[in-house]
Amino acid sequence: MKILVINGSPKSENSDTMKVTKAFLQGMGETAEIINTAKVNVKHCLGCLACWQKTRGVCVQKDDMAAILEKYKAADLIIWSTPLYFFSVPSNCKAIIDRLLPLDTLAMVVDDKGRTEHVGRVKLQTKHLLIAGCGFPDREGNFDGLIFMFKRGFGNIPMILCREAPLLGDEPRRDVADKYLTMATQAGAEYQATGIISAATQAALDAPMMPPDQYRQGANEEDRASK
Repeated sequence: MKILVINGSPKSENSDTMKVTKAFLQGMGETAEIINTAKVNVKHCLGCLACWQKTRGVCVQKDDMAAILEKYKAADLIIWSTPLYFFSVPSNCKAIIDRLLPLDTLAMVVDDKGRTEHVGRVKLQTKHLLIAGCGFPDREGNFDGLIFMFKRGFGNIPMILCREAPLLGDEPRRDVADKYLTMATQAGAEYQATGIISAATQAALDAPMMPPDQYRQGANEEDRASK
């Protein structure tokens, strides 16, 4: 299987979210090509629509995105690995999402839910999966925008939404992190075998790693210690 990981974290290899992604890949028994969005030269979309009306699928900007699009189209599975920044993805990751525009055309159709969408330039069979980390102990009110964006863009895809993600890089909490990463590995094995993550494993990954009150207390103590 050809897997492409788009690592949206500005921390690149030091991303907490990538720890979950690597555990998931370990469970799949697969390797992947990783694009660190913080290290590639991808400019922001100009909104000129030349890729729709003039150059037909080719962006007028000359940067790394053309090569990324070729890898994107060739992948069997794309794993979006990203931290939550202001209820969405970091700007370097959003630039890549915006620059997927050449894959569509100006033509419009109505989908099976009555929503207007653009016709794809090429028919892709690529599967997508989202792994995201959040610094809050709460899921509701934090991941909502991210969930909508990825569901609207890529369909009802599997998602691992890790609350309290900073714990994954907290050495004193290694036991808590290891337990979560073990479940991520289990999720990868299940996905490889069945194409889905079981309800029990999903529930474990959706749960906070420690009680929210305890997590908030730890954050507040760290804030006071830094003053």
